[in-house]
Amino acid sequence: MSAPPIPPLPSSRLAATLLLALAAVLASPARGDAAELALASTGRMEVNAMEYPWSAIGRVNIGGRGHCTGFLIGARQVLTAAHCLYDDRTGRWRGASEIHFVAGYQRDTYLIHSPVASYQRSAQFDTAAGATARNAVNDWAVLTLEKPIGRQAGWLGLRRLDDRLLERLRRGEARALQAGYRRGWTHIMTVNLNCAISGFFQGRSGILHSCDISKGDSGSPLLVLDGGTFRVVGLHVLNANTDAGKVAGALSVRLFHAGTGNRQAIRAIGRSVGRRARPGRPATRRRRAARPARCRCRPSIDFSTGCGTPDRRRPRAIRPHTTRPDGARPLPRFSPGAACR
Repeated sequence: MSAPPIPPLPSSRLAATLLLALAAVLASPARGDAAELALASTGRMEVNAMEYPWSAIGRVNIGGRGHCTGFLIGARQVLTAAHCLYDDRTGRWRGASEIHFVAGYQRDTYLIHSPVASYQRSAQFDTAAGATARNAVNDWAVLTLEKPIGRQAGWLGLRRLDDRLLERLRRGEARALQAGYRRGWTHIMTVNLNCAISGFFQGRSGILHSCDISKGDSGSPLLVLDGGTFRVVGLHVLNANTDAGKVAGALSVRLFHAGTGNRQAIRAIGRSVGRRARPGRPATRRRRAARPARCRCRPSIDFSTGCGTPDRRRPRAIRPHTTRPDGARPLPRFSPGAACR
């Protein structure tokens, strides 16, 4: 089953909401004409990862060897792609202690981060099968964080891509987009506004879309802006070549909804998350807001924290995040360099 592409221009009300959500772009530091043109050529633009809803999307840093994108769906729950957690070199699944989630990460700053306490993944995902349509609809993992950082960063709600929503997309009353930390711009969050829903695969378990996707975007959310609210309709897991050209594939979040979903997937996100499936904005209680932490980086990246390799010659702690989440010892100062852009 297929759906016509989304109209290129949204309605005036939707356009106003998009402008508000993307207003932080205008205040972002300049990166140089060449870098801006290179980013624009992909159909993407930089956004302020410190602002909701982008603050609910973050980097899943894995064992010092790479990263994917993930997004908060609850105070402690992060949804990402299962294949990101598998180490092809050693042929094993990464342990939870090797994974960190960093929310609101932008160049040399981040809003908040937490180690992963545990995770659940689909029992049907086959690492030997590779990138197939059948494997793609089982390519999910739910991370449980040690700290409830969603209370500060916020989280995203889930929504099924049903016929009613498809019709609103066709009319331009809703808009599809994608955000993540793609290859080439791994230290900034970029958003793709040129997305269209082009069809489905494996029944309606997978969604085909036209967002420009690259490595690092795995686990990123396929979002729909409707009625002034961002909701997740898909989890990016696959790139594919078809007769019509290159398309990207997302696992439909209907998998996590009672009645249409998978029992294991529903249990994995937890009863509280599954029951509301609504966005959670950052807490607005009257208290002193935590300022973003800064890190100084050099080309050798330590993906466990998202910053550069510690400079052992200068072991002073950085502020305001002066201790590790487990309270074991201070975070070291980082050497300056070109890694954080």
